[in-house]
Amino acid sequence: MPNPTYSTVVGIGKEAVAGQPAVPATFLPAKQFTPKDNTALLPDEGWRGSAVKTYGHMPGVMSVEYDFAGDVYADIIGFPLAGVLGDVVVTGSAAPYTHGMAVNNAGQQQPATYTITDFNGVSTLQYPGLHFTEVSLKFAGDKSLDYTAKAVGFPSAPGTKPTPSYSGLPLIAGWTGVVQLGGATVAYVLDGEISIKRGGEAIRNVNGSQAPYSIWSDALEVTGKLTCVMEADTLRQSYVAGTSTSLDVNFAAGTGATATGVRAHCSKIFLDSADINRGKSYVELGLAFTADGNVADALAGGSGGYTPIQVNVTNANPTGTYK
Repeated sequence: MPNPTYSTVVGIGKEAVAGQPAVPATFLPAKQFTPKDNTALLPDEGWRGSAVKTYGHMPGVMSVEYDFAGDVYADIIGFPLAGVLGDVVVTGSAAPYTHGMAVNNAGQQQPATYTITDFNGVSTLQYPGLHFTEVSLKFAGDKSLDYTAKAVGFPSAPGTKPTPSYSGLPLIAGWTGVVQLGGATVAYVLDGEISIKRGGEAIRNVNGSQAPYSIWSDALEVTGKLTCVMEADTLRQSYVAGTSTSLDVNFAAGTGATATGVRAHCSKIFLDSADINRGKSYVELGLAFTADGNVADALAGGSGGYTPIQVNVTNANPTGTYK
């Protein structure tokens, strides 16, 4: 008999030691889960007098890619964001706590690692040692704020189906966001995307183990897109002149202990393109941008150095939840 996809249960937990599986700390109400076990099979192509390409295969080093996506919840999104950025500083002695996140520039400059426990409707698998390689936030006035996340980690192993417990926080409607460019609030942004990416490599050493020696996170970059109602020519002129500006996208709700929020701030972005679009009954301007590393967005009390973005996640989760 078939098994229903909606019976999926997926939890995530922060690892105390990289690669050692952690029990789920929270559960992901995402819309898409795509795990992929990568076994690098080694072909035997030695000629044997026949018109044959291969005569056998041996398993090589294994690793995992794990992608998931869904609506943004102010408590869940902290896991992939902390996982891709690495530096986390928490303010607040009681709820609400604000988890500031930026690039980790301390020590080996590596982020924390996570375990995903995934009941897929048939079996339960654990995916340990996950390094997040990409988190993208997408928003539009007529949609919810949503995200995609990608990670690389150690081979999967059988696990025990967890008993889920989901947060009661609602999803975030796109229209509730406030966008600022150059420090000024603008009302003409129709939709946008902020992508935080870094390479993730499974290091395959000769060490007697089929699992990678380590997962390594590379340098981080931030790019994005904005679609605007073209009310004036200022932004196109900034692109032509090569002038930098700042970007702030802020989603906030609630008050007091129940306050929640997700805020992304880039102090220094340069426009890569500014395309005039007349495909609708009103003129649009499509912008693409790259955020540059700067010291202004580094976290107070954090690892210092340069970072192209600072993200603040506000919720009731205490210190130590994400890192």
